[in-house]
This record gives sequence, C-alpha cells and structure tokens, in this order.
Amino acid sequence: MRADASAQLPQIAELRHALHRVPEIGLDLPLTQQLVLDALADLGLEVSTGTALSSVTAVLHGGTPGPAVLLRGDMDSLPVTEDSGEDFTSEHVGVMHACGHDLHVAGLVAAARLLAARRDEIAGSVVFMFQPGEEGDGGAEQMIAEGVLDAAGERVVAAYGVHVASALVPTGAVAGRAGTAMAAADTVRITVNGEGGHGSAPHRALDPVPVAAEIVLAI
Repeated sequence: MRADASAQLPQIAELRHALHRVPEIGLDLPLTQQLVLDALADLGLEVSTGTALSSVTAVLHGGTPGPAVLLRGDMDSLPVTEDSGEDFTSEHVGVMHACGHDLHVAGLVAAARLLAARRDEIAGSVVFMFQPGEEGDGGAEQMIAEGVLDAAGERVVAAYGVHVASALVPTGAVAGRAGTAMAAADTVRITVNGEGGHGSAPHRALDPVPVAAEIVLAI
C-alpha cells in the first residue's frame, strides 16, 4: 500500500494544488465540491451530495460483511490573503487555504483510491465524509443531520480524522494521543452586574470593570 501511495503522490499533489487555487468559505463550496466529485468519479463508490451544504459523502462496501467506519476531511478555507508566491496561489482575493484543508481533501481522496483498489479485502464499509463549514459554521452537525453516520446502511462504529501540522511534526511522522487532541472555538457570554455611584465615593459603588477584567485573566 505504501508503494501505491507513493506512486499516486504526483496526482494527489496536483489535486491539492487545484483545490488551493479556488478556496471557498463556509458551507457553500461548489468549486471544491466539483473537484472532489471529479476525483471520485471512477472509483465505483456510492456518492451523494448534501442539500443544506456542499458536502460530499462516498461509501465503499467491502468484499465481506463487517462494521462501518468513517474517514473525514474538511473542505473550507479562511478569509486570509495569500502572499506565498507559489504557482498555485489562491485565485480568490482575500481567501486562502491557510489551515491545510486542501491537503485534508486530497489526502482523503488518496485514501479512497487506495481502499477502493482493495475493496475485496475489506470486511465492512468505509464512509468518506468531505465536510464544508469546519471553520465555525457547523458543517459536521449539518452532515450528521442529513445522515452521514448511516450512509453505509448502518451506523458507523468509529470515525477518524487527521490534521496536517507541518510546523509541529516532522515530515513523514504521524502523531496522536488518547482523548482530546485539537482545540474548539465557541462563544461564552458572561454578564457582570454592577451598581453605579459617585466618583468621590467608589467604595459605595460596585464597579463591574475590575471584576470583568479578573474573569478575563482567570480564563
């Protein structure tokens, strides 16, 4: 399998560059979706697209019965201006694959190709989940609502995802850990209620500003 993976590297790199040139933000990624669909077209997979978002779900059924597992890659980009000088620089002003999702998509396509070539050896099914809206738009939640976890005809027993970390992990290495591995972005709203007073008698007021500052520092 490693030899086959190495052999398809040039083609996968070309796909990654194509994705990098046309980054899209959020849940509506028509150009990215079409590149994924084209890349999967000759693999004999059960392919479907989302209704509320530009997702792609592809199912590979193995040669013998077994459980279903899910492999996931995110597709959206960030509102960042690229100044890399690469010949595959973003063609969309102010938008860039600055978080590596172009590599995630290309890598998931490569996984689909490697596994599709060995479908007779697989016991069970594999669901390939190409997800928009990772950068704060709830794309995974919407794909789950649309049935991605049951796309193989039964509920998946496990889901796997990877994230490129080229600045942290040496080339060729894969790192992992038990439990939570990545940060999440969320919103917390805290209301601090104070009580006004006169500037000459601050001890008779309840100033919320120092309290709010303490909360920020503590968090």
